[in-house]
Amino acid sequence: MIGSTLLQAVPAALFFASTVTAIPYTRLYGRQSNYTWPSEVADQAYGPSWPQFVNKTTRWSTYEPPSFNEVFLPKTEEDLTIGLQYLSSAGKTFLAKSGGHGYSPTLHQIQNAAMINLENFDHVNMNSDFSVTVGTGARFSKLVDVVGNSGRELTVGACPCVGAMGAMLGGGLGRLQGIHGLTSDAVRSARVALWNGTIVDASADTNQDLFWGLRGAGQNFGIVIEAVFETYSATNGGKQYSSDMTFSADKLEAVFDVTNRLLTPELDPTLSLAIAIGSNPQTLEPLILVNVVYPGPEKKGQEYARLYSNFSDSKTEQVTAWTNLANVALPSVVISGCPTGNQHNQYSVITRDLKTKDFREALESYRDFVHKYPTAKNSVIFIETFGQAGITAFPDDFSAFPHRHQFNNAVVFSMTYTDNSVADAADAWALQWRNHVAQPKVSGYDKLVIYQNYAHDDEPLSALYGYEQWRHERLSALKRKYDPHGLFNGYHAVPANVTNWS
Repeated sequence: MIGSTLLQAVPAALFFASTVTAIPYTRLYGRQSNYTWPSEVADQAYGPSWPQFVNKTTRWSTYEPPSFNEVFLPKTEEDLTIGLQYLSSAGKTFLAKSGGHGYSPTLHQIQNAAMINLENFDHVNMNSDFSVTVGTGARFSKLVDVVGNSGRELTVGACPCVGAMGAMLGGGLGRLQGIHGLTSDAVRSARVALWNGTIVDASADTNQDLFWGLRGAGQNFGIVIEAVFETYSATNGGKQYSSDMTFSADKLEAVFDVTNRLLTPELDPTLSLAIAIGSNPQTLEPLILVNVVYPGPEKKGQEYARLYSNFSDSKTEQVTAWTNLANVALPSVVISGCPTGNQHNQYSVITRDLKTKDFREALESYRDFVHKYPTAKNSVIFIETFGQAGITAFPDDFSAFPHRHQFNNAVVFSMTYTDNSVADAADAWALQWRNHVAQPKVSGYDKLVIYQNYAHDDEPLSALYGYEQWRHERLSALKRKYDPHGLFNGYHAVPANVTNWS
């Protein structure tokens, strides 16, 4: 059996998540040392001597992190407006945190900043029309509880401790995407605080350009205070079949053969698969874990799982409520991966294909790496394979999310370690294998495709936001309009000048 410490690096991949709105060192004015917090919000701002300072500013990953010398915890929209007016006029660097799981090394440029901790905006309220209003501080766990207990559902990430709003900003993949599309596809409207504290609404009827950009590139334009999401009647009465299976390394070919058969010609829209290649914490030998989730009749779910379990070393299965799925699907991965403050360095790529030969080579290389660097034994190769029909049902220009026809498999090389002396070796290994799998002859795509929430810091921006010229022009125009001074440039910044696209 897999120990509780195995695969602790995976959840960042599950989170998909960036959960931040960022402001780097580009300043409207020079930093003004004589500025002080306005009296209306002074009691909501704290320095490093505050006993709760570390707790309120620590993020999920400490790899190439931002740093902070004060934290601001607004309680209302008005407080946030006053705080942003102060910070922008004082020329202070700041970073807004909803869930705090965004792990991109681009955040490292934010140093000695003010964190805007939005934990007080954690409301989740069902509306009379079955839509749900979600505050930017709410986690997926709370969103799922409220929506699920109302007999409804929507696409969410697999990890309950991730901030729902941050995941939405980059698109929002999840197990129900084959039915309902991305998390961001369900957004009806959003309320946004701009760089100078101005609060605007964005929807299909109001500030349509901003509404388009928030869904797929949303970290670039402001702080989403809250959003209204459409919800859907619970599939199969809210009951989902889930099975976890483990395999020895020699079964890799069999695991990938079954997976590729399920992908041909297209994955069942209601089926979701997750494959993790990790290591036994005692022997350091590779192990493979497969999770199957099916929100339909138990018998059909068992048929899917049986394709794998015929040669698995162990198997667990159950039918559970959607509200409880995170507790039973990959529990050694998801729940154990929630704690903040650990090193997580991740490279990823989206692929059309899962080439068995190349993943065999990756597993053997992973074996050698972990035996050489045992303090990195919780590093993993993680693959999420979810339905596509719900995503492709929307037109290509529906939102800023660019990968509607190129989103089959999210492959993540997630490096976690307890000894910083292995950091360079871990980075080099993950980068090498990301680049290998990204080759067109391996990935199946002719260009590099990167899910923005999973991006590192070395990819061309076009791989995150799309290669089409019209996308570049539209996003750059939004940047100039809503973030004219580049104050939200910390997280995979969209360039204001269209000629600066990579």
